[in-house]
Amino acid sequence: MKILFLCHKMPFPPNDGGAIATLNMIKGFAEKGDELTVLTMQTHKHFSSIADLPNELTTQISWYQIWVNTKLNPLKAIFNLLFSRMPYNAQRFKSQKYKNKLIQILSNQTFDIIQLEGLYVSSYISKIREHSSALISYRAHNVEHEIWNRLAVKEPSRIKRFYYNLLASRIKEMELKITEKIDLLIPISAKDADFFKIKEPNFCKVSPTGMVATKFKLTQPSELNAIFFIGSLDWMPNQEGLLWFIKNVWVPLYSKYPQWKFIIAGRKAPVNFVKKLVQFPIVFAGEVNDSTEFIDKYQLMVVPLISGSGMRIKIVEAMARGKCILTTSKGAEGIDAQNLNEIVIADNSVLMTEYLEKLFQNPNLIKDYGENAFKFASNNFKNEILINGLRNFYQHKLLAINDLS
Repeated sequence: MKILFLCHKMPFPPNDGGAIATLNMIKGFAEKGDELTVLTMQTHKHFSSIADLPNELTTQISWYQIWVNTKLNPLKAIFNLLFSRMPYNAQRFKSQKYKNKLIQILSNQTFDIIQLEGLYVSSYISKIREHSSALISYRAHNVEHEIWNRLAVKEPSRIKRFYYNLLASRIKEMELKITEKIDLLIPISAKDADFFKIKEPNFCKVSPTGMVATKFKLTQPSELNAIFFIGSLDWMPNQEGLLWFIKNVWVPLYSKYPQWKFIIAGRKAPVNFVKKLVQFPIVFAGEVNDSTEFIDKYQLMVVPLISGSGMRIKIVEAMARGKCILTTSKGAEGIDAQNLNEIVIADNSVLMTEYLEKLFQNPNLIKDYGENAFKFASNNFKNEILINGLRNFYQHKLLAINDLS
């Protein structure tokens, strides 16, 4: 198959969930021998260049990159607020240069599938229709509006709450309309598929993010008596969840178990957020060079997510390394692991504290949950198996079209 991937950020290096999800899928199709082209944006937040890519990603994949200025602009935000129905989040990713490059690629090549990696490249669908007869596939990494809805509920500022609600409303409208414009829907979880209310199996294929084969290894921690978190710290749901967990669970527990440590790692942490973190008895590791190496040091991962959408890729990555995971129902979305067997789920501070105390007092239980998590991830999140399923779905659709023509 010939596939064109459209990305609103460079999926390399794979140091956040979205980048991992996109890059692993691209690598999976390439390993199957498909002919791939990637048109990606380069932004101030994801500044990596095509020149940084390793040879394994350039030998059979054609990459094109366009710089797009997505920095927040107060004047443009106000203009958008008053005179547009498009959410400002999406408006920032509209680029004439990106559009021109897309038209050039479509004019020179034909594709079987054009896969949109997320909502913020969906504004280019009309141009795709004008210049290509390829099937348009929308990969929904999450249900974006849910993030802003939940943030609005917890926001004390009336002005911010109003704006979050407005963004949520506009994004929801955009998400609902996209199903009228695409040929195929690829949500990352069954819950996200339910939002789109699409039950037609010929239109929708749930395809979680897979881990490449080298990520699966049952490792032994070098540091005991430690819990850890790793994730993008410029993402508001992660900030919100961590502060809630530290204040309501960790600080009371630490007074009883001072021999335990809580290590937090993540990229692009805002200065004000770091100042809040270091007021508490935690170890702030900042951005680490190798997330897998960091994960391997410890045995118990905490993901205290209370808002957000999609699937937490870092949980799957930690499961693939045999780590015990404590999270919330929100954090476990898209990962259908069995509670108190392959994962530990708690949705309030009392229950989360209770579970952590039990784990602190029973090291063998941490080990057992980690081994169960490893088996679960091995059975459900191997990239090759998930890519095979999606390729079969695409090929079936292409064959059906050829039979009709």
